[in-house]
Amino acid sequence: MKRLFKQSLSIFVILSLFSSCAKEESESTDNIEQRYIESHVKVIYKDTLTKTSSGLYIINLKEGTGPAITDTSGVYVRYSVMDFRNNYSATTYDSIAKIIGTYSDTTYFGPRLFQMGDYSLMRGVEEALKLVKQGGRIKFIIPTWLSNYNYKGSAYLLSAPYVYDIEVLRVVPSVAKFQIDTLEAYSKKYYGGIDSIAYGFYHKSLEEGIGDTLAVDEYVSFWYVARLLDGFVVDTNIEDTARKYRIYNSSVSYTALSHTIVDIDKTTDNELIPAIDKALLNMKHGGVSVVFFSSSWGYGSSSKGFGRYQPMVYWIKVVSDDNDDSDD
Repeated sequence: MKRLFKQSLSIFVILSLFSSCAKEESESTDNIEQRYIESHVKVIYKDTLTKTSSGLYIINLKEGTGPAITDTSGVYVRYSVMDFRNNYSATTYDSIAKIIGTYSDTTYFGPRLFQMGDYSLMRGVEEALKLVKQGGRIKFIIPTWLSNYNYKGSAYLLSAPYVYDIEVLRVVPSVAKFQIDTLEAYSKKYYGGIDSIAYGFYHKSLEEGIGDTLAVDEYVSFWYVARLLDGFVVDTNIEDTARKYRIYNSSVSYTALSHTIVDIDKTTDNELIPAIDKALLNMKHGGVSVVFFSSSWGYGSSSKGFGRYQPMVYWIKVVSDDNDDSDD
């Protein structure tokens, strides 16, 4: 899926559209775009849209009845992005993706987290979200001059006005606390309420394995299946599992992953997420475990295909001395 806030249309396309109505060569691009949007609104929406002082045009607004969105809220949403010809450039709805022919089993169509106030959202998107509450929905036109981040010197991320349709599913005051609450609920639902062995990290041994517990600097190989808490399979090095969940890639070598275990308290230069080393340090050769953890043990704020700040679940099997195969 294309990234939500980075579109690749050339500004020259806009200029060519506007050239017929430009009054003089010195007229600013923003002014030309403004008149273009106004013409679009007049023709398509019969001049019925509400315009904010900054230049957003509100097409539809359902305010919602839940908690309000603040400058620091975490907001779980579904959304779609369209141009003025109703061509979709992004969507988190699988039903829409199937209609427009962009659906893939490898694409995550679940809710996404928008974090207010951390410079990860365009100014126009943050402004629009403050108009709704949990359970609300807003559809609006965002001009290019509102497509930068909310700090001085930030560049425009759009090169044409776009229509955004955002459904607000949940508003949380603290994403970190919400993750912990979610993990505790997951633990109770699937694993009898086991306690975390570290803040935001849960470990369930399914098969103990043999020998001593693995240690720092030990070289091991293991099989894994990585999921989100809703069951969506993000990655695996097991070919049968990849085929089962339709994420098989013929260019990938489905073999056990080899890794030298590191002390995550003493290094930040690690090729794997911290959760992997944390899990391995609580396992033995031939052992099988399930670990689930907050995003601080995973990818954190990094923008992945499944979003940001995602708790995850890993099934891990350490290869034993007799080089056993995966059997997830």
